[in-house]
Amino acid sequence: MFPAQFWESDSQLFWILRYGDPMANDDPMSEPDGDTPIDGRRARRERSRAAVIDAVFDVVNDGKVPPTVEDVAARAGVSVSSIFRNFDGLPDMQRQAFDTFQHRFSHLLEMTVDTGAPRAERIGELVRARVDLYTAAGPLMHIARQRALDYQPMADGVGRMRSRLADQTRRTFASEVRRLTPSEAANLVAIVDASTSPEAFEVMSAAHGRTSRQIARTWTAAVAALLTSWTEPEEETR
Repeated sequence: MFPAQFWESDSQLFWILRYGDPMANDDPMSEPDGDTPIDGRRARRERSRAAVIDAVFDVVNDGKVPPTVEDVAARAGVSVSSIFRNFDGLPDMQRQAFDTFQHRFSHLLEMTVDTGAPRAERIGELVRARVDLYTAAGPLMHIARQRALDYQPMADGVGRMRSRLADQTRRTFASEVRRLTPSEAANLVAIVDASTSPEAFEVMSAAHGRTSRQIARTWTAAVAALLTSWTEPEEETR
């Protein structure tokens, strides 16, 4: 089999395309024969792609980061070569996984909050959405950030996600932001966003051993303190 890391190299794809896989003929996801209608073939390929992406999510959530192609194939119940017959290489697979991720967790990325609600309620909504998002998808977001270092489409996707989180912060605390100068408003959004970022969650959970509940309590207190210091300054100036 092929031990190369699933998310790091295309080498196994080239190997499979050149030499094939002896398990391919027994694979339920292998290409249909020439008598299969085009529409049916396309539908089967889309189902196969979805099954593989679901397997990627499951393997990562089991703690195998980064997952190998063997892990994904085993979870999906298919051979390694069939995975690559259903995707146009690793970039296509990674792009599909990222798109699925954004669709699956869009309710947490695009939460709506009553901007006229009390500040404590708005803080609670933001913190809950982010802790839920990172608890469910933190490992996937970690992989995306790693892959973004050498793959521009993934870097673009990570950049869009960061923008969506920043916009979420800006909308949630619009009443506080509008009291400030543009520069101070940008600083406030930046520090609140950074303090509740996926990287911050990862450090607190992995390096400091904090549970999701403990992180939520800490973030709630921290965001409240930040908003108070920015919008209700005492004698000292920042």
